[in-house]
Amino acid sequence: MTEKNVLAFDLGASSGRGMLASFDGKKINLKEIHRFPHNFSVLNGHAYWNILSLMDEMKKGLSLCKSEISGVGFDTWGVDCGFLSKEGELLGIPGSYRDSALDDQNMKEALELLGGEEKAFAHTGIASLAYNTIYKIYYMQKTMPSLMESADKMLLMPNLIEYLFSGVMHTEYSIASTTQLYDMKEKKWSAYMIDQLRIPKEMFTTVDLAGKDLGLLRSDVAAEVGQKSLHIISAPGHDTACAVAAVPAKEEEYTFLSSGTWSLLGISSKKMLEGESIVKNKISNEGTADGGYRPTVNIIGLWITQEIRRNFASQGRDYSFVQMAELASKEKPLQSFICPDDFMQPGDYITKIREYCKQTGQPVPMTDGALVRCILESLALKYRQVYDTLKPYIHWEEKLYIVGGGSQNELLNQFTANALGIPVITGASEATAVGNVMSQMKALGLYHTREEKCEILDHSFGTKVYEPKEKEAWQEAYARFCKL
Repeated sequence: MTEKNVLAFDLGASSGRGMLASFDGKKINLKEIHRFPHNFSVLNGHAYWNILSLMDEMKKGLSLCKSEISGVGFDTWGVDCGFLSKEGELLGIPGSYRDSALDDQNMKEALELLGGEEKAFAHTGIASLAYNTIYKIYYMQKTMPSLMESADKMLLMPNLIEYLFSGVMHTEYSIASTTQLYDMKEKKWSAYMIDQLRIPKEMFTTVDLAGKDLGLLRSDVAAEVGQKSLHIISAPGHDTACAVAAVPAKEEEYTFLSSGTWSLLGISSKKMLEGESIVKNKISNEGTADGGYRPTVNIIGLWITQEIRRNFASQGRDYSFVQMAELASKEKPLQSFICPDDFMQPGDYITKIREYCKQTGQPVPMTDGALVRCILESLALKYRQVYDTLKPYIHWEEKLYIVGGGSQNELLNQFTANALGIPVITGASEATAVGNVMSQMKALGLYHTREEKCEILDHSFGTKVYEPKEKEAWQEAYARFCKL
């Protein structure tokens, strides 16, 4: 077949990149063509995203593509949105979930109107988190009433970008699931949530699954970037849904870990998870690319290794991550553990970890390798702890698929298999971009079945299996970890 090209724009909360994927009928060749920084700015005490700069950077990425592109898709972080007038013009600047005004007090006020956290969950299947879209809209109704009175439509960030490139307004399912305004059981906007907060229901657009062809790039933009036959294809709008779309699982239901700075451990399921423990543990039934559910728990991930690497470098020991893992592999196993959730803020982790171990009566890791091993083993044991909360809902063969940058850390992969006592299968390290690409390829008819998708993923990025070892030692270590 003639080689097909698609472009995936993957926007994170601090940087964005354009990834060009070329498909020859069997294998994907993935190449980064443009990377750019971006961050929120604070104006009048509120945090906003620079949407104009983002659009310019993405147009630059499009113009850097010298070959013809069949499709382009966009994925972003969740919850943030922009508002449009009746004439389709952008009202104000899209706000950031990092806005300090989106605090627990604001959420508490809204939840009182909604009848409490459990009732809000019953109508959406989504955990109440202070930065969810619903609480942003509630805050803006209180403090920016004139803007909200002018708002005719609300579009979430990936769909706002699609609109600015195509002129088509819609909402993609996976990103809708992050709002806490969408009823995940009924698969429609929640009339209860919208009515209780007196949000105009006309503000919400039709919800579609990923893969919808939104038509050609706007003619003025096409002329500017030199891509006159480029189609805008709606990728899974939420970056986590994109990462899960890259999991090389032939099964319809499976357990996954998207491993990076943050680790997201969850299940891809046909059914929502419900019940008191789900609400208590803040587990959200967010959406998958194909219209299913992916109840997921956020865990601090390789941030801890990134931070201690900076600490080592500041003392003149500039290790690569591979060198750090090698040092750790030579240390005595299962000596000391930390609770990863206690290490979310930047700082001197060398001192903090040693102090933590001393205060909890554990051996103090004195070498660099022992510190790294402590971190990696603790992460694996934390994964086990979260896995155990999801285990009652897992009714398929137990194995864990790991994708994302952390899938390259072979030592952590083995520790994870050991801690969970189940096989670990790793896939694409550039999972978010790959999931975006795979959704576009399916929309273009380049593959049709889950089996064909897995074959393409395997040929392109490979898989590796880690079998569990030393089960008794890890079981004893887990018991110690749970007492921290």
